[in-house]
Amino acid sequence: GIPSGAHSHGEHEEEHDEEHDEEHDEEEHEGEEEGDVSIDMEQTRWDAALHLHQPFAGADVFRGFLTYTDYEHDEIEGDGEVGTEYSNETWETRLELLHDELLGFHGVIGLQALSGEFSALGEESFIPETDSTELGLFLVEDYHVGDWTFELGARFDRDERDPDAASAGKETFSSFSASGSALWQLTDEWGLGAALSRSERAPTIEELYSNVEAESPDELVVHAATNAIEVGDSDLDTEVSNNLDLSLNWQRGLHFAELTVFYNDFDDYINLFNTGVEVEEVPVLTYTQDDAEFWGIEVDSEFALGSAGGGEFRLGLFGDYIRGELDNGDDIPRLPPTRLGLRFMWTGDRFDVWTRVIDADDQDRPGANEEPTEGYTRWDLGAEYRFGLGESDLRLFAEFNNITDEEIRLSTSFLRDVAPEAGRSIGVG
Repeated sequence: GIPSGAHSHGEHEEEHDEEHDEEHDEEEHEGEEEGDVSIDMEQTRWDAALHLHQPFAGADVFRGFLTYTDYEHDEIEGDGEVGTEYSNETWETRLELLHDELLGFHGVIGLQALSGEFSALGEESFIPETDSTELGLFLVEDYHVGDWTFELGARFDRDERDPDAASAGKETFSSFSASGSALWQLTDEWGLGAALSRSERAPTIEELYSNVEAESPDELVVHAATNAIEVGDSDLDTEVSNNLDLSLNWQRGLHFAELTVFYNDFDDYINLFNTGVEVEEVPVLTYTQDDAEFWGIEVDSEFALGSAGGGEFRLGLFGDYIRGELDNGDDIPRLPPTRLGLRFMWTGDRFDVWTRVIDADDQDRPGANEEPTEGYTRWDLGAEYRFGLGESDLRLFAEFNNITDEEIRLSTSFLRDVAPEAGRSIGVG
């Protein structure tokens, strides 16, 4: 539930991928709801990996990864015409060296490099063709002494964005991130953790160059995936966050409970802000920077209730809460509401049955020029069966989701007024 940039650099990249997937989900929703836009997507990916064990004195493992990805999708209008052709071709390599114990430290030093070419072609294209190169150097170390575990990490990144646009030039960003954490095993059952980090992130292509070539409101192009006009800013600077996480863990046999509180203090937080202005009834959103603060709490737990029928009954409780404010006092837009959940399951050697309920509160702090969303209660039910198939395992499952057919509109979605979440549905696999 933490927004982009509130984690370390690597975690932010994973979040960006998740947001990318969610964007396509929203495109598909829009096509189903209005019949206006659908997508035709194709991705080809090749991976190569190399592991060398004890390649030389002092080195435990050397690992190398090389990935080539050719991604493209067409946004197809209701009349069958292709509105925009998106493509993103990237080469990425990652080299890691795990060293032997040195002065009590265990860790890895590595290099990550990426070269990519992004293009969006067609009458509805709103981002210029852009070449990107990224180079990162990182170090992660851990040290164990008694009941304490310490971890240290550092990363330096050099990112370059080179758009094919007369109105915007090449931009280069240097960013440095560092983190430190300590875990104290108080007793056999209780553990206490603390983590401090400073994370820096370069702006993305979308944040820098969306609609950057438009010289008048008439030339602004709608982003079909969000049903909004998004306007970037090529003068955006590196986003910086200082983060504190405190955690308390308890485990006794099959019982466990985890409590985490976090605080993130941002300088130049990059935010997609709803201006309140509309062009031909389409909202205009701009990428802006402002200082911001986030804080929240996350809880997860599971308890064994007893045995019956050759299996174990378990009860889990979980939930999260997050608040975020800009420096001017406005709420951060599109944050999730407070959520509480319960899961009850019976699990055996081969067969599991479970049910889950999630209750989400109203989101009445939607942010400037955003509409609030109503809360919801969602019930799910599922079963799973596992059995051996030669030397492999086969898992059969069935899920009955949103049993009560609740109308769910996510506060995190740009299309919440157009495309609710799926109603009552069944999935098997």
